Amino acid sequence: MPKQVDHEQRRIEIVEATWRIIARGGFAAATMREIAAEAGFANGGLKHYFGSKDELLVAAFQRTFYRINERAALATGDRTGLAAIRTLCMEMLPLDRERQVESRVAVAFWDRAASNPVLMKVHADSHAIWRHFFEQHLDIARATGEIREEVATALVIDELLWLTTGLQVVPLLDPKTTPPIHQVRIVDTVLDRIRHLDRRPVAVPAD
Repeated sequence: MPKQVDHEQRRIEIVEATWRIIARGGFAAATMREIAAEAGFANGGLKHYFGSKDELLVAAFQRTFYRINERAALATGDRTGLAAIRTLCMEMLPLDRERQVESRVAVAFWDRAASNPVLMKVHADSHAIWRHFFEQHLDIARATGEIREEVATALVIDELLWLTTGLQVVPLLDPKTTPPIHQVRIVDTVLDRIRHLDRRPVAVPAD
């Protein structure tokens, strides 16, 4: 009997090989030949799983968000409100080896996504999912009295996303000043302030 091949598992192995190469040497190192060798395939063997390098890179970028969401879903459990929001934030940060690799890959992709509409859409779609998650749990926090009615949801969500995005970058560039314990403390400080916040929308001057 011919050996059964788990097509999806092979795709994941190729994506993770791509991550390792990008994490070590950036996009310049991520040639199809190098990815194939890293994943244990003969040169040209990737074409059975990905039609092009662009298709592979999109899958690699998507899986970065998928892994964060998968971990967050497991870690959140029955948590709601700010506790659930904190859990998702923690999964975004480079607090351990696995999440450090994810951050290095994500940062490498951001530069490429800025000029690639397909990758930009992957990023936008993923952030839309996170925005919806934050909005849902801010509504729960408001309904249970954990935060005040006056808290401006859109501004809080922007702050959380900008904060976690920055904390994906800075620890990679300056790990001594932003160890994991400091990253956690920064997020907790912001969440504690939101918990006691009386923030009303601020008018933004027209251009």
